[in-house]
Amino acid sequence: MTPLFPKRPLAAVFVASIAALGGTPTRAEVLKDPQWQALAEARRFPELEQVSSARLSAKPDDGEAWLAYTQSVLSLRGDAALARRDAALVKLQACVKATPQIAVCHYGLGAVTGVQVMTQGLMKAAFGVGQVRDEFIKALEIDPQFFSARSGLVQFYLMAPGIAGGSVAKARDTAQAAAARQPEYAKVLNAAILQYDDKPADAERLLASVQAGADASLAEEVRGQWVSLGFGYLEARQPAKARAVFERVAKDKPDLVEGHYGLARALIEQQQWDAGIAELQAAAKLPGHDALPIDHRLGVALEGKGDVAQAKAAYVRFLALPGQNPRNVDDVKKRLAALG
Repeated sequence: MTPLFPKRPLAAVFVASIAALGGTPTRAEVLKDPQWQALAEARRFPELEQVSSARLSAKPDDGEAWLAYTQSVLSLRGDAALARRDAALVKLQACVKATPQIAVCHYGLGAVTGVQVMTQGLMKAAFGVGQVRDEFIKALEIDPQFFSARSGLVQFYLMAPGIAGGSVAKARDTAQAAAARQPEYAKVLNAAILQYDDKPADAERLLASVQAGADASLAEEVRGQWVSLGFGYLEARQPAKARAVFERVAKDKPDLVEGHYGLARALIEQQQWDAGIAELQAAAKLPGHDALPIDHRLGVALEGKGDVAQAKAAYVRFLALPGQNPRNVDDVKKRLAALG
């Protein structure tokens, strides 16, 4: 039987997983400085990088500044991202060498390395994924309650092939190690493992049982896992289940762009064109909308309605944007060709 959530290739998943653990607003360690956290939530990552870099110039052992800097670097996209991440790796390597007791520097080095090697192809990845694992492990040795590092290690074990040290059993052990002191966080990790193991219903039940309370970081982690589950349902062609998940997310955090975008995707799959367009319009007003292929999905909805002229216009706008996912680009080109 074909799994609901198939085990996708490492190259297709690992980049997104590692980046999500540190850099995207759906799953990011909450910063203690309220002004910095506000910048992160508003997706104003260039500004966050600027202020964190300034702090590091004056205080190079500031763990909070390293965390903010890492989140900023992991948000990078487009043609300039490769060189910028290379420069960040130099800084993180220097931090690890000069102050090896700072867990965040090990985490940042592992996370940025993970994104960097995977964006350069599987051959380079084969030589780099071991460092990703080792840096996450070191971060946890220094700070066993550093959840982003534990999440990163769990994702590594799930997504890396066995020859590179991947193992579902290791992922479970790593998640379970958090149960004693961080039981609710451990649930989130186990939900991720259940989703990977093609048990989304069990993942839903476990996520629904998490009690985040006033823990903002835990709330972000839970929300991020719901988003991941919703997109998994979309990939599995189960829009009704995806819709239920994204309706929950959008209600829980109305200003989260992924909630509205995911809900739009589900509605469009159900041929509810106007409702889908409304959600895309809502998403387009929120921070982070420029990282999502909104005009692609808007074109699909308009095409479904029979508004060919507006659909073409949306597709053309999408193709004019740099750094888009090749799968989306290919689909849009095919659709434009079919429309004539």
